[in-house]
Amino acid sequence: MIFSQSILIREQHLDTFGHMNNATYLQLFEQARWDIIDARGYGLKKIEESGLGPIVLEIQIRFSREIRLRETVEIRSETEAWDGGKTMAMTQTMLNDKGEACCVARFLFGLFDTRSRKLVRPTPEWCYAVGVDPA
Repeated sequence: MIFSQSILIREQHLDTFGHMNNATYLQLFEQARWDIIDARGYGLKKIEESGLGPIVLEIQIRFSREIRLRETVEIRSETEAWDGGKTMAMTQTMLNDKGEACCVARFLFGLFDTRSRKLVRPTPEWCYAVGVDPA
């Protein structure tokens, strides 16, 4: 399943070169991931109640085109097929207003038990939240 959302690039997103700061890409990708899981019933309240929440384990990122002030970007997020283990991967692509990929990032992530401080197998609710069929 591919999730998509648009974001307007504002002044606080820029660096001294007048294009989007590299750390901002990660912030916007994270915002998109939180928006996805929250909209699918796995927001902060669920995490606090269950003690289970997302944890990023690894990031691979490639910047290919600059993004500038007042551009509207589209973030496409897609969780890859799950192999049944404790980790999953999501690819997020940031496209400019011409539909060109400006940045592609792959996130290896899991479900973290905040009480035992360990990675756990994804629950059916978590699978649904990130758009994966748990079967």
